[in-house]
Amino acid sequence: MKTSQKVFILFLLLGGLFIAGSLFDLRLVTLISNYLIIPVLILYYRYKSKKWFIAMVIALLLFYVRDTLLLYGFPNYPNLIMISFGCALSIVYMFAIVGFQRSKIHFVELISVLIMYGFLGFLFFSIGELVPQVMPSYKGPTYLYLFLLTFLLAITFTSYLLKSHYASLWLMLASASLLVSELSLFFKMYIVSDFSVNVFYPLFHVIAYYALVEHAINRRRSQRIPFF
Repeated sequence: MKTSQKVFILFLLLGGLFIAGSLFDLRLVTLISNYLIIPVLILYYRYKSKKWFIAMVIALLLFYVRDTLLLYGFPNYPNLIMISFGCALSIVYMFAIVGFQRSKIHFVELISVLIMYGFLGFLFFSIGELVPQVMPSYKGPTYLYLFLLTFLLAITFTSYLLKSHYASLWLMLASASLLVSELSLFFKMYIVSDFSVNVFYPLFHVIAYYALVEHAINRRRSQRIPFF
């Protein structure tokens, strides 16, 4: 068995522990798995890929900082949590922009895009109605947070539709998983912490990070922007 496969199995085990810890409220299990899951994923990427995509590693480390601080409560580190997540999301946006290519769009694809945009718009405004009630002190940042997550999926979905490529598929999956994970976390922290939320948050959280790594492995290097 290759070293990359061994590290991947370790990542799956940690992912399973993270999901179990979140679902059954096992704080120690959640802490240990949270501390290890991204470093192990970066190690997997290092063994799997021949080239080191530093921007992706920085994005993962910023997500790691945000996730670690969240374990100790959003009210304790609100600015650091928002800044680290915002910087990480900005880098993911760069992935999406660099990979976006213009192409002819067929009628059926246009309908698909309109349906997706309509759904994302509905999702944004539906969740946005709850913001003044649950986040009165952070309305502006929360609206921006919701908009950036939904718009990222809109961009990556369009990009994949216009130019189907394995890397763009993984980035679209990462964006969709990140949206589901973050909305589940939002519900878990401020609205209701039921079974589905406690499953969806950690599950799609792990999938999102893995999909980002797969995007990095399968991407084509850009000649337009340095380091991307």
